[in-house]
Amino acid sequence: MRLNETYHAFKDRMDFYCIYIQEAHPTDGWQVARNLNDDVLHAQPETIEARAKIAEVCTLKLDMQMPMLLDNMSNEVDTLYAGLPERLYVLNSDGVVEFRTVVGSPGFDVEAWEAAVNRAV
Repeated sequence: MRLNETYHAFKDRMDFYCIYIQEAHPTDGWQVARNLNDDVLHAQPETIEARAKIAEVCTLKLDMQMPMLLDNMSNEVDTLYAGLPERLYVLNSDGVVEFRTVVGSPGFDVEAWEAAVNRAV
């Protein structure tokens, strides 16, 4: 996974976090064929403990090696950063957004994110 490669290459020079937000395609909401095919079948969690369990499954299935944090059950990070369903960001040391990918799976541009990480270090 290229995210892991970038994380390992730069983790000594900047902080990396994956923030697990609400389920984008829960079984009790808008389910998509890809999730069915990949056996990613989770109801929208109602507690932080349930969200943590799903995040752990995600970490293991994707071999995510950077630290994972959980959004709160009010979905504060998701709301502030328009993270649903997935998005990559680079923030500077003052917390100012220096780079963000376009919202959604088609905008999950790892190459552009890697270039932004390179510029930031």
